[in-house]
Amino acid sequence: MKSNDFVSWIGSVVGGVFTATQTNQIFQIVSLIATILSTSVALAYTIWKWWRKAKEDGKISEEEIDNLMDDVHQIVNKDKKEGEDKDE
Repeated sequence: MKSNDFVSWIGSVVGGVFTATQTNQIFQIVSLIATILSTSVALAYTIWKWWRKAKEDGKISEEEIDNLMDDVHQIVNKDKKEGEDKDE
């Protein structure tokens, strides 16, 4: 066995061990990205639905804006609550 092969093999083993010990962090990052994407999609869909409905009469009233803000707050608060439940 050449010394280069041995060093390469040791490097692969050490890299594999470090990767295996960091899987919890990787799952946390994946979970965070999934949460951000799902919240973004939910917000975009809510705003799109609101815009289609508000556009029907050709003008946007304060009441329609208040309805949109209520819907957005519900989505954000729901995601906050789910995030807090996961931490427990």
